[in-house]
Amino acid sequence: MKAPLYPLYIAANYLLGLQFKTMEHAIYIVACVILYLALIKAKVNPFLALVPFILLLFNPYHHGSVERGWFYAAIVFLVIAGIYYMISMRTVSGSVRSSHAFLLGLGLASLYLSREETIWLYPLLAVAFTLLFYQPDRQRVLLLTAKVLPLLLLGLAIPISAVLSMNYMKYGHFGIKDSAVKEFKTTFKLMKSVRTDEEKPFVDVTHKSLNQMFDVSPALARFQPHLQGGLGKQWGGLMCKRHAEACNEIGGGYIFWALRDALAAEGYYQSPNEMRSVYSEISEELQRGCSSGQLDCSRTVWPLRYPIRLERIDDYLAKLPAFVNYMVSGLHGRLPSYGASHGPDERLEVFKRLSNTAIKAKTQRDQYSVSGWLISDSQEKYIAIVPKPFAAYTNLFSLKSSRDVQRHFIDNADSALSRFNVEGPCKGGQCELLVMSGGEHTKFDQALIRPGADLKKAGMHLHIDSVKQKESNQQLFWVDQFKINVFKKIGKLYNHALVYLALLATMVFAIACFAFLFRGYRSLLLWGSLIAIIGIATRLGVLALFDDFTQSPVIGQFRHFIPIMPLLLLYIGLNFLILFELPAVLRKSTRMGVKN
Repeated sequence: MKAPLYPLYIAANYLLGLQFKTMEHAIYIVACVILYLALIKAKVNPFLALVPFILLLFNPYHHGSVERGWFYAAIVFLVIAGIYYMISMRTVSGSVRSSHAFLLGLGLASLYLSREETIWLYPLLAVAFTLLFYQPDRQRVLLLTAKVLPLLLLGLAIPISAVLSMNYMKYGHFGIKDSAVKEFKTTFKLMKSVRTDEEKPFVDVTHKSLNQMFDVSPALARFQPHLQGGLGKQWGGLMCKRHAEACNEIGGGYIFWALRDALAAEGYYQSPNEMRSVYSEISEELQRGCSSGQLDCSRTVWPLRYPIRLERIDDYLAKLPAFVNYMVSGLHGRLPSYGASHGPDERLEVFKRLSNTAIKAKTQRDQYSVSGWLISDSQEKYIAIVPKPFAAYTNLFSLKSSRDVQRHFIDNADSALSRFNVEGPCKGGQCELLVMSGGEHTKFDQALIRPGADLKKAGMHLHIDSVKQKESNQQLFWVDQFKINVFKKIGKLYNHALVYLALLATMVFAIACFAFLFRGYRSLLLWGSLIAIIGIATRLGVLALFDDFTQSPVIGQFRHFIPIMPLLLLYIGLNFLILFELPAVLRKSTRMGVKN
């Protein structure tokens, strides 16, 4: 179950009749304005303060397809800008407005209700609140805390309490998501703690450890047909494309979704009480197995999703330079755009009504859709439409379970996960199907095999139900196309300059830290840079842990880096302003040294 703020945001966007990205960009622009006002409050020259404002305002990495990651990034930056404004106000005037404390509470509640990965923000927020409340006079600290904290907590509590209450009235569950349920967390912690003599990369719960758990937990064994049947193969097949040594294992965090799907298939997610009951039963049986010695539960597990292996700390740290390089290279030169739509036409119409969003213009090449089923001796399957002669291709491929095919191939254990659909461009219809299975590539040398074709080759049985040429009149409004073109040009400038700006900012930050330690330099700009660098470092550290235990590498999935790109630009912009403060500080220290 996902956090509920993003669906609520979609509904609000629909009711207001705005384009989907408009509200998201509005949140981000408000954050930029708040940051600019914070700099003005800190006595920064208004014209110089425009530099970080413009740098952040035209952030090209915040433009992309409709996805909750961009909305989450806008909320994160809004909260950081808000708390920095409060730090500036408290430092300059000695007080904080009650309304600002309440609004900050609402912002923190929005973070809690938007995504499950807020752990990376804890160090950043701890430092920010320390800077907000710290004063030499303890009495002032107590007075400020007494004024700010109740209103902040009130702003935090109102939205969360509203969601909790609605869930209780609707579903009888006083909670927000299943991953916060005690029985859920205990079950997965125990499952991931089970150690066997078989360790596989990117896999926390192997089939071997699952079999051991099935032996001691009848409650978990009820879902064995799903976890080791078609559903398990669907999740496990994702590993075959990336890590052959762990092919068909349920990798990384996908074990959560696999078990959730298994419970949902048996109807346990229709009732929160039934869901809690079955997780409680599984956890109690696994705990007895651990206590009796039937299971080796010696693996250290933290946090909920990823077990920390102390012997791999060097591996985590070794990932960080590559992450930093990916970040400062502008996500390897990624340029902003809106992705082309894909999926059933009826869903497209629903999406257009809900989001009021412009759709990317169709490509000049013809688009084809091929569907059918494929039986092979291998659980690894992939089908693509490729041009003739062979050249680079881009496809959308999906594979799902099929009971009708399974009935006709009872003797084939792989027949459940067999139905496929593939979409791809095919200029003039001069294309063929490329089938990949069991590490082998097979081409069916016919122009987009005709509907009804039934072919057998290299241990595979391929049947084609339909071949359709997809027509689309989806077009962008000229304003949207103009905006994308402008941001592409801006993106090229950022991509070329970002690494040099980051190096310069780091040199300035190092000198500022020296001045802080040995020259008595104190500045709100330095505090802002510190907040930004802590946020960047913590996010990259969490991504290193995420990368090590998930089924796919983080680099290349730019959505993971979108929340820290504003922090990087903030870090660069603030250090640009620090550059104008340092000469006076260093000259002052030099004069004092001469007098002494």
